[in-house]
Amino acid sequence: MDLIIVQVLTLLGLLVSCLAFSLIPLALARRASRASTLSSGLRSSFLSNVNSFVGGVFFATCFLHLLPEVREDLETSLRGYGIVTEYPVAEAVSCAGFFIVHLVEGLTHRCLPDDHGPPQDVPSRERQPHSTAGEDDPTRPLIRNEAKVMDYGANNPSANAQNTAVSHDSSVVSSDSSSASVRGRNVHTFLLLIALSVHGIFEGVAIGVQSSQSSLLSLFFVVVVHKSIIALSLGVNVATGDMSLPYKVMTCVVFSLSGPVGQGIGLLVTDADAGGLVTGILQGVATGTLLHVTFMEVLSKEMKTSDMLNTLSAVIGFALIAGLTLLPE
Repeated sequence: MDLIIVQVLTLLGLLVSCLAFSLIPLALARRASRASTLSSGLRSSFLSNVNSFVGGVFFATCFLHLLPEVREDLETSLRGYGIVTEYPVAEAVSCAGFFIVHLVEGLTHRCLPDDHGPPQDVPSRERQPHSTAGEDDPTRPLIRNEAKVMDYGANNPSANAQNTAVSHDSSVVSSDSSSASVRGRNVHTFLLLIALSVHGIFEGVAIGVQSSQSSLLSLFFVVVVHKSIIALSLGVNVATGDMSLPYKVMTCVVFSLSGPVGQGIGLLVTDADAGGLVTGILQGVATGTLLHVTFMEVLSKEMKTSDMLNTLSAVIGFALIAGLTLLPE
């Protein structure tokens, strides 16, 4: 099959898989009685183990498959220009790609508004529970004082009226706090969408610049699994939010388009360059992109815990690609 046809099919497959996995939580949320139950059920250790496996596959793909190809392509291209050098050009370009992706993602976060910390319009008394000296549990004096207030209010009409006013004020503060919390979650979802979309474009470029069908299919497999997990996580975040359904669907669609857009960019550049020096450099940058995904996004988060099953999953993923590399193409 022609390489361009495989590129188009993988582009469509990436779009459909990301869209499907991001919309699954929305469909489940409409049937679930409580969104928190949906969220805790989907964020299971199974996804963590699968993500560790994907990290191991990425690890092996970068060092055993992509980097040797980039080295060979760049040496061939440079030799065509009469340049023969012992300098590790492929490794340098891949490291440059790593830092480019890290800088772009860092600038993306810095240019967007920060939503960390408690909302500014929530009073401080709402952020910290009251405590009583000599009491370890802050809820105990509240329970005891509530009983005393009910007793006193039953025998004192003026106190009862004051308690009613205080109760009204508390409900207003609670409503303001809830509104601020909703705004905070919506801003967080927007920031998450932009960061993941930028990340997805780089991953799409990594697929689009592949010049052989075997490397394209192997990279597509690991990227689509990785992005499906991210799409599922984004879908859970969106499904448990308070946006309207059209905005939730639009968020999932925008994220799903990021990968195919990046793949299209890589494909256009590769087609215009006809496998020359620019293509080799882009492949090196794409390798650096996957290195960033492997170490900064996957393994650094999944393997810093003491869960040995995550480590075993990563080792199995690495061993799988290492074994397949031994097979003749």
